[in-house]
Amino acid sequence: MIDAKEAVLLAKRGAVDWLGRSDTFLEEIERESYKGRDVWAITLSLKREPSELPALQVLREPLKYKLFLVDATTGEVLAMKVREPATQ
Repeated sequence: MIDAKEAVLLAKRGAVDWLGRSDTFLEEIERESYKGRDVWAITLSLKREPSELPALQVLREPLKYKLFLVDATTGEVLAMKVREPATQ
């Protein structure tokens, strides 16, 4: 069984491997179920690249969010999803 701290490190490693980004920030940690497996749901934020959106929109939405699902038993990163922020 892995703890939350280890799950965050594994999610950050996934961001480097899959996105080529090491400039991530921890936003949320939750436990949930994914395809019948107990997982840590780790939300990381990343700064948007200026080329991703028009200049004014980058100023309004400077971060994007990724949800990493890490198996709580094995530590395997099972999935990465786009995480939309809640509207205010």
